[in-house]
Amino acid sequence: MLAEIPTIAIDLVEIEENSSVLADEFIAHRLGLVPLNADGVENLLYARECDCEGCCEHCSVKLMLHAKCTGDENMHVFARDLVPTGERVNQVLGTPVFSDAEGLGPLILKLRPGQEVKLECIAKKGIAKEHAKWAPSAAIGFEYDPHNKLRHIDLWYESDAKSEW
Repeated sequence: MLAEIPTIAIDLVEIEENSSVLADEFIAHRLGLVPLNADGVENLLYARECDCEGCCEHCSVKLMLHAKCTGDENMHVFARDLVPTGERVNQVLGTPVFSDAEGLGPLILKLRPGQEVKLECIAKKGIAKEHAKWAPSAAIGFEYDPHNKLRHIDLWYESDAKSEW
């Protein structure tokens, strides 16, 4: 059920500056797991269907992250610091999802004084069959409710399974 639902996730990361203690690959992996808003993903093309040579506004969303710790305390870099750029700046598609009370989103990394990270992310449309980062949720459940005990719909139910089948 989850494997073929189209969603959007960060697929490519170009790191321009990284003076943090985390390796580039580690940061790119964490960015790939940041949940992005997929409202309107049906209007976005898959990268394999687009005629562009890499990425364009029809098949991708660009996000920028630039953080530098200038104070004396350690700085936390959250998903809210990912800023959409390009043609889709004011659209919801591709923006990070914040479900915490503070509106920060997941923690990406921490910077010590004087450290800096500057990068550009490209989010693309995909499905969970291709990679787990495109999974729209972590779990899904299904329960057979023949007598509609949960009372979520008003439909016919079986009175006797053997006679029906």
